[in-house]
Amino acid sequence: MNYFKTLKAAVNIATSATYEIDWTKPEVKEAAIIHWKEVKAAADPALPLASMRLTAEQNAALVKLLDNKGIFPDEPTEELLDGLPNAIPEASLNRIVGSIIYECLNNHKHTAVVPAA
Repeated sequence: MNYFKTLKAAVNIATSATYEIDWTKPEVKEAAIIHWKEVKAAADPALPLASMRLTAEQNAALVKLLDNKGIFPDEPTEELLDGLPNAIPEASLNRIVGSIIYECLNNHKHTAVVPAA
């Protein structure tokens, strides 16, 4: 079953549109927090592919951010959100979850939301 989710994630990544999103901006982090369940649902199936696309340093950073669990946590932390742009290339983040963030940024008013430390 996980094989099919990973295969579907690979196809979705290859065929998806790309978005220009600055993952270091507070409003982008806020959108990720607001839509974390959607972000997690889209990103978790792509994680098995990460080691094939990331440098050794990026992969090590991602493994550390995920606390060696191989999936994103149920709730994002500030450390995770701050570390993702260093662990996963921006183009990959944009392809995998860019549509979720882009939609949120263009359709919602944002106020400061601080994730758990």
